[in-house]
Amino acid sequence: MIRSRTITSLLLILSLLSSPALAYGGSSSSSQKPPGKNAILLSNVHTLTLHGDRLTTGRRLSPIPQLTCTGPSKRICNLYPIETMRCTNVGYDYDKEDVQWTCTADLPPEFKLGSTDVVCEGYRNSDDPWVLKGSCGVEYRLLLTELGERRFGDIVQKEKSGWNQLFSVIFDLLFFAFICGVILVILTVIVRDCFGLGNRDGRRNDGRGGPGGYGGGGDGGYPPGPPPPYDYPSSGGPWYKPTYGQGWRPGFWTGALGGTALGYEMGRRNQGGFFRPGPSRPRRYDYDDPGEGSSRSPSFTTTTSSTGFGSTRRR
Repeated sequence: MIRSRTITSLLLILSLLSSPALAYGGSSSSSQKPPGKNAILLSNVHTLTLHGDRLTTGRRLSPIPQLTCTGPSKRICNLYPIETMRCTNVGYDYDKEDVQWTCTADLPPEFKLGSTDVVCEGYRNSDDPWVLKGSCGVEYRLLLTELGERRFGDIVQKEKSGWNQLFSVIFDLLFFAFICGVILVILTVIVRDCFGLGNRDGRRNDGRGGPGGYGGGGDGGYPPGPPPPYDYPSSGGPWYKPTYGQGWRPGFWTGALGGTALGYEMGRRNQGGFFRPGPSRPRRYDYDDPGEGSSRSPSFTTTTSSTGFGSTRRR
């Protein structure tokens, strides 16, 4: 009786050890039945061939491009769209379905591949180890080599984010409003002096013929004011009004306006602005940047194989 129980226990232990999935307390996904007709496991996929002008398949989600350049510069991505890329399964990390990939494409010597992540649609959800057949695409980064930096480096340096451009426009608008306000103040002073508006106010206030002043008539108040300064020289005196009969002269506002405008202009020469962009640096190579949206493109003569590395992500 005891011997039969011992034999039964030994057989049970051997059966557990012979099944790796049960020994680790789980079940192998490869032995499970696929949840659908087009459901596959990435661990069974050895290679993927993707094309830049094609879309993936879709079931739960909309199809995506098979090849998508994610940066780091949008304009660099537009310089050379990759036509074909081939990715190879090189193993996995902790999970058998977390496949690692090496992806290869032919690129001009100015470019090289960065990270190349394979993105597939999970068959039932984004955590499903089963993926939809034909739903995988690659998100890659296109980097510049040393030769590419010499040829296209100025494109990356001049490229700004949308927020930086917005802040630059707001700053230029505020500065323009400030300049307009200062000019309006200066013009107001010039017009007032040219038409003598300030002198008439001065005559009214100093009592030359006006009520309540010292220039005769009046109500005979005491004490009387000093006589009008008709005979004082132009060098000045206690009652001399130097602005009488003189034109407008530069003052604080003109100096502030001139200094601010000069500083602003010097800054805009170093970096382009909204109202007056600064001059661009001379080109460092034979390629003239046509700008975003232009139909012109640089010419490339030769290509070499470039390899990137990446992991798997499900959507």
